[in-house]
Amino acid sequence: MVASIPPPPPPAGRYLVTGAGGFIGSHLVRRLAAAGCEVVAADLAPPSNLPPGVDFVRCDLRDRVSVRRAVESSRATRAVHLAAKVGDWGPAEDFEALNVTGTEWVLESLADAGFEHAIHVSSIVVFGQDAGPMATEGAPIVTDGPPYTATKARGELVARRFQAQGAPVTVVRPGDVYGVGSVPWVVRPIELLRKRQMILVDGGRGHFAHLHVANLVDGFMRVFATPAAKGEAFVLTDGDHHMTMGEYFGRLADAVGLTPPKVSLPRVAARALAGAIEAGARLTGTTPPFTRAAIDYVLRAGSFDTRKARDVLRWTPRVTVEEGLREIGRHYGRLVT
Repeated sequence: MVASIPPPPPPAGRYLVTGAGGFIGSHLVRRLAAAGCEVVAADLAPPSNLPPGVDFVRCDLRDRVSVRRAVESSRATRAVHLAAKVGDWGPAEDFEALNVTGTEWVLESLADAGFEHAIHVSSIVVFGQDAGPMATEGAPIVTDGPPYTATKARGELVARRFQAQGAPVTVVRPGDVYGVGSVPWVVRPIELLRKRQMILVDGGRGHFAHLHVANLVDGFMRVFATPAAKGEAFVLTDGDHHMTMGEYFGRLADAVGLTPPKVSLPRVAARALAGAIEAGARLTGTTPPFTRAAIDYVLRAGSFDTRKARDVLRWTPRVTVEEGLREIGRHYGRLVT
């Protein structure tokens, strides 16, 4: 892989990061703080281990007044809207409130505050289960399906509406973001591997569109350094069009010194099992370990073209999957038994 030009330092200014306590948000806040930027971390509660000098402001996406107060008090000139309800389980109305209405209120408040540039963080899930080979930014957005994918798509449409009105908003659609601290792609799989409970679906044939978190943060830096990015949308993945879920989980197991998954179920059987588990979870008020939506997601087909990000932003991923897995192995290998 050809190394990218090192990411430029972020432009001077004051940055607001919503969802700052999350996996991606924490990496972004650290990068901005290390570059000497003024940073305001917005979340429901103060994130642990905030870098020195980073301010915190409480922001509840379910409360319009809270959102407006957070934006106004931040005095931010640039923002990254990461906060969202992520996952494959929970009331549909919660996903709607956080991913659609909450996005509306954040961008509305930023616009009223006269911000210079904001990134709305969407996802490749907006393309549905099969975007086709080498899908570009122009692929159709799919607004139906499980609550998470449907509301991320509708939330992006909100951002695109602000763009159409002239707001300086850039939409970034990351792939499957992994790295130390990633719950869906690192923490939870390692726990399942440790317990020998991981089951592949259809042999793990679904496409894993990996994107190391450091490469994503590089992308954010390039967006802010590129005036032409305003009003645009960019797909970011590491550019591996062939990695399967089965291959990734096998390599993850090797990286941390665990036995790779051996058991595989066909899709129909896996969905039937997940449906039964979901029914039990509803009766007991618990969260199921996996769902039909998760089964469908790991069977995703298609691949993604990142040429626009490379051409316009001059971005290429610096951290290879080999390097990313070595980092995960160093961190988690000593923690598993």
